[in-house]
Amino acid sequence: MATNEQGRSAARIAERLIGLEGPKEVFLAAGEWMGYRLESDGFRWLNGRTSLERRLDGRLERMRLEASRWNRAGSLIEFSIVGLEVFDEELQAWRGSNADRTVERPGSMAGIVCATSFLDISREPKAIITLPAGRLVAVDRLYEHAKEVALPWFRSSEIPEGLASAVPDALLRPTGFAQDLLELLVSRGLAEEARALIRRVLELGEPHRESFSEGRNLANKGERPLWHSPQALGWSSEILGLI
Repeated sequence: MATNEQGRSAARIAERLIGLEGPKEVFLAAGEWMGYRLESDGFRWLNGRTSLERRLDGRLERMRLEASRWNRAGSLIEFSIVGLEVFDEELQAWRGSNADRTVERPGSMAGIVCATSFLDISREPKAIITLPAGRLVAVDRLYEHAKEVALPWFRSSEIPEGLASAVPDALLRPTGFAQDLLELLVSRGLAEEARALIRRVLELGEPHRESFSEGRNLANKGERPLWHSPQALGWSSEILGLI
């Protein structure tokens, strides 16, 4: 019965995707089809946020989709995966209990682990679904690309014990998410993994080492850097007693 129900659901979504005409409606149907295709990986489509989301033990992974501003019925219907985000409830709670040991973030970012623009890591982040006959093929192509690019990106920060070596260099740039990742490790009691992350960042080059030193100096002077500033990692490393 479950298989039949799933088949009927897939047929219904496919029919909607092929049969609708308005750009917004077609885009939402495409997102729903992406959600169906990614269901076996734990993702579900949220119409209101136009995102694909997966929850795993207090961890939220979000793939944000966006329709083109140039969409016009009968002329162009296009959408893209625009961003990937990871949030963690335990990390958010740790930050709430350690406000003097972290930096100020917008409320919506209280549990942020890391994020990236999909446009920066993808060779083809969009699907053109103007013609009804080609919509399923176009969306399935983007789905396969998401499996190839987005899911490994999510996995790189999924297991804290291997995070220091697994996350991509782009997350560790001076204005990236090294501080957030460091705090995730500290929130799990993984001080040695946190130190391994620090070492990796320092090995990325002199600008990283200079910013790190500046951050330590800020901490020793009783000052606090901005979130996503180059000095944030050095400040946290000093404040958290990791060096």
